[in-house]
Amino acid sequence: MSKVIDRPITIQKIDPDTEEWRDLFHVHAYINKARTDDQYLRNGSTRTRKNLVFEIRYFQKLEPISLNLQGYRIVYLGTPYALEDYDDYLLRHKTVKLLGVSYER
Repeated sequence: MSKVIDRPITIQKIDPDTEEWRDLFHVHAYINKARTDDQYLRNGSTRTRKNLVFEIRYFQKLEPISLNLQGYRIVYLGTPYALEDYDDYLLRHKTVKLLGVSYER
């Protein structure tokens, strides 16, 4: 079964002057659950962070993300995901997998 890249996502970049997120790209992704979700204790209650892999078609303007994951994030269905990994398999420039972790709530 082939992967269907059909889920709309927004890649955002932080503006260093205003420290506000701004939309950079609107693309489509194949989305899959990554490793198990992270659970941790905070203020006496168990919290869960969702881990998703967003696979998108490669285009050259994605390159800066690989050098500065902290300056970018993904928004999917209104939920922001911090980027924790960028994988351009064997630098083939076919697809890029971005590991996103939901922010604390």
